[in-house]
Amino acid sequence: MKGRFPLYFFMSLILLLLWTGTVQVEAAETIKITVDGQVAQSDVSAYIDANNRTMVPVRFVSETLGFYVSWEKEKKLVRVSQPGTIVELYIDQQTAYVNGEEQRLDTAAVLKGGRTMVPLRFLAETFGLEVFWRKEERTVVIESQPPPQPEFETETETETETKKRRAIVNGNNVNIRSGPGTDYDRLTQVSKGTSLIVLAESGSWLQVELPGGDRGWIAGWLVDFVGTSTGGTKLSGEYTMPADAGRSALVMKPSVNIRSGPGLQHPVISRATLGQRLDILSEEGSWYAVRLPGGGSGWIAGWLVAVRYDGNKVKSDSDGNQTGNLISRWSAGEPLRPGELPFITDLKAEHYGSKVVLEISADSPLNMPSSFQLNNPSRFVFDFSARTGEDDPAPSLEVNHGAVRGVRLGQLDERTVRVVADLQTPATYALDRSSDGKTITIYIDTADPARQVIVIDPGHGTLSEWDSYDPGAIGPSGLREWDVNRRISMLLGNILLNEGYTVIYTNETNTGLSLEERALVGSLSGADLLVSIHANASTNPSMGGTMTFYHQNALAHKSMALAGYIQAELINRLQRENKGIREANFLVLRSCPIPAVLVEVAFISNPKEEMLLADSAFQRRAAEAIALGIKRYLEAR
Repeated sequence: MKGRFPLYFFMSLILLLLWTGTVQVEAAETIKITVDGQVAQSDVSAYIDANNRTMVPVRFVSETLGFYVSWEKEKKLVRVSQPGTIVELYIDQQTAYVNGEEQRLDTAAVLKGGRTMVPLRFLAETFGLEVFWRKEERTVVIESQPPPQPEFETETETETETKKRRAIVNGNNVNIRSGPGTDYDRLTQVSKGTSLIVLAESGSWLQVELPGGDRGWIAGWLVDFVGTSTGGTKLSGEYTMPADAGRSALVMKPSVNIRSGPGLQHPVISRATLGQRLDILSEEGSWYAVRLPGGGSGWIAGWLVAVRYDGNKVKSDSDGNQTGNLISRWSAGEPLRPGELPFITDLKAEHYGSKVVLEISADSPLNMPSSFQLNNPSRFVFDFSARTGEDDPAPSLEVNHGAVRGVRLGQLDERTVRVVADLQTPATYALDRSSDGKTITIYIDTADPARQVIVIDPGHGTLSEWDSYDPGAIGPSGLREWDVNRRISMLLGNILLNEGYTVIYTNETNTGLSLEERALVGSLSGADLLVSIHANASTNPSMGGTMTFYHQNALAHKSMALAGYIQAELINRLQRENKGIREANFLVLRSCPIPAVLVEVAFISNPKEEMLLADSAFQRRAAEAIALGIKRYLEAR
């Protein structure tokens, strides 16, 4: 029975008992509950509370109806969820939250005899169940499938109507809202299989016409379009790395050594800083040979970088063989008194084709600056441990070339000189340091806003200080989760590259990046979204299925939409039990500044699903499903 009823069923169940306020039931009297004609069993009986509302144990919700229920002891919070809907109830509080919206209740969830009891009527109404009260039999009747909807197509349908795009609801009891978002009022609900006419789109939401003529908005990830299970979205079928793919290293630590050879025994010849991007020329072991911004090459440790692949290899124009064209220059006067910090003597702006090159020079060696990007207005910021002449006015250079509008330099505090590059288009940057250390060069190039960037995070594989690594969960036969995650991630990346996307892996091999640094890849790269790939595990070896997580933050509506699209495709292609999309406080999700989800493909602790996860065909189907979900999300957006 558990696998048979969706989350909405349980809510219905709860509602029915309370369905009419005129019903008076003795607390000691047994109340029977049926679901689709079958009597539902529970170890704790439902009862009517002092507010004349029916209360049922929350365990019944999860075990009998299969809904996802979580409990936060410190907050005394019960969370009941299904794809697209999250209900939060607080013990002894008559305030609840539905998808973050506050709702006032006429009763409250309680702890009774060590068990959590929740109000049936509120949950049933929220999840739109069909609930009936049979007074004579003292029975709550719940029906999982509402009466069949009449077919919208008729014999008199016009030719214009038949050409309209149609969508089929793929979820159970899906909300129809008054506008394109979960913050709009719920008008009604539709059942799985209902045919809708699509009238308009707004982001990932669709305006639809329901059977009978009513109109409203539905989440796009909860429907499939007629003729295909993926809304017309298809893949090219290519699963190998494109021959012309360009490859570069994105530095993910504040200061990283560049060495003369692939190993710690080789001398340091340069340094790279956080966010710097360097073309990869070759690799040896866990080291990458990279092209330095000012010319020449060196080696960087692979565990300190993320790796970016672009579908079309672009020749670097910073190979040291070109002559720059001067745009503007500022030179400082003599400092009034000597100091311990380097004195900035020169700021020069040049251009090499579309690239703007800034050279900041000092009278003594400069350390690499800290660097970051700010928005509104968009600008790159570089903070140097240095000083400027005390009587010199802060320079401001007009550039108006490529991505750069202008450059400003000023003394931020006693020990910091700030250089700001004001941007007029999306851009990327890289830094280099001269051999004597007295000049820092900043390369700023125009980014391609039309090219969408996907960050793929193969779960686990993190190195420890003893050079071991985190393999993730291990299956009954010894299959390591990291190996599965990496294989699916590499397949996913190849598929996306062949679809025209740019792909960034947080870790191609074992990595030294923390979960926060993996999440930071998204903001440093200007990526559109992040997907973390995992295999699930449980102490119960019979537990199985697929689920996708998102975090309840400022981007929750986007992340939830992405999770919905991916989960729908995974269930369609893998045919595992649908565990739904769920909210979770995973570090890689809550630290990510862009839409992000974490996918649990299947349970590696389940012997049957472990065999599937080890199968290359199953891995390929998982990668295809995730790629389709990403593509559908981006197309809808």
